[in-house]
Amino acid sequence: MLIVTASKMLVIAGVMTTLAGAALGTAVLFASYILGAAKNPEEAESLFNTTLMAFALVETFVFLSFLIAGLVYVLI
Repeated sequence: MLIVTASKMLVIAGVMTTLAGAALGTAVLFASYILGAAKNPEEAESLFNTTLMAFALVETFVFLSFLIAGLVYVLI
C-alpha cells in the first residue's frame, strides 16, 4: 500500500513539474511578444496571433499531463 501511495505522489510531482515548466514557458512567450512588438509595431497583430497559438500549444501539454496523471492516479 505504501508503494502505491508513493507512486501516486510521484505522479502528482510530475504534474507540478509540468505546471512549473508551462508557467515559465508562458512568461518567456509573452515577454518575447512584448519585446517583438516594441521593436516592430507594424507586426504587433501578427505577433500576437502567433503568441496566442503558442500559448495554446503550451496549455495543451498541461491539460495532457493532467489527463495522464488523473488516469494513472485512478487506475493504480
